[in-house]
Amino acid sequence: MTTARRERERGRRNRVRAMRRVMRGVYLEGREEPTLLEVCAAGVLTAPADAVVVGVTALWLHGVEIGEPLPVRLATATELRRRTTGLRLARLDTLPPARHRIALPIPAWTAACAELSLADAVAAADRLIRLERATGSALIEAAAVATGRGCRTARRSAALARRNVASPRESRLRLMLIMAGLPEPRCNVAVGDDQRRIAEVDLYYEEYRVVVEYEGEQHRTDGWQWSADIERYEALIAAGYAVVRVTAGRMAQARALVCSVHAHLVGRGYQGPAPRFGPAWRALFEA
Repeated sequence: MTTARRERERGRRNRVRAMRRVMRGVYLEGREEPTLLEVCAAGVLTAPADAVVVGVTALWLHGVEIGEPLPVRLATATELRRRTTGLRLARLDTLPPARHRIALPIPAWTAACAELSLADAVAAADRLIRLERATGSALIEAAAVATGRGCRTARRSAALARRNVASPRESRLRLMLIMAGLPEPRCNVAVGDDQRRIAEVDLYYEEYRVVVEYEGEQHRTDGWQWSADIERYEALIAAGYAVVRVTAGRMAQARALVCSVHAHLVGRGYQGPAPRFGPAWRALFEA
């Protein structure tokens, strides 16, 4: 074997070793873990020619990272083929509108409602609105004509979706409060006093001047953020606002958290009913 031939053979073996199996019969060059988009492309290659990425997987590709994106959800209008590990292939009489083999955002959301909880479906709808990939009215219209599994979740969550929601945690927190029967707070509102704007707050009960703020992990680990939060809360309290600070730990104690918000509202003049923790509320927040 000549030197040139040996070099070619060595190069071929190196390339083979650098190939990573993505799915049965599909390999990707390189040693890095494939991206979700690459995994979806591999799934489309192994599926029928009309296959479209749908549901939760498609939502992730649209920037709505709620639920688990894998296995890759695909839909086809042709006969189903053999099962492939990493794919969940469904047969539909009519495929959803798609671009580049990915269902459009609203059809992706309605399909995802078949497997998302109400809280997650609301969070996904809020996120689509935040990303300007849907409007509340468009979601309501799509949910109204949806059929099959998940259509009820789609209709309920479309009615509960709101603008200006910054994160899925805020969506869940808002839903936790209103499903317990408390008034609905406004989302991400700028508040202040006569002299200045103090802050933009996550949830706000304007009539009672009660602020509910969710603090993610970065609020605790980022020293600058922590200092800024302290100054902000001091300014809010000095201006006459009541502030309820919420962490992941408090979210896990959902009933106590709702009761705390209720107590702050009552302290500011709220005379509505006490929180109610019915079966639907318990299934979502205490399961």
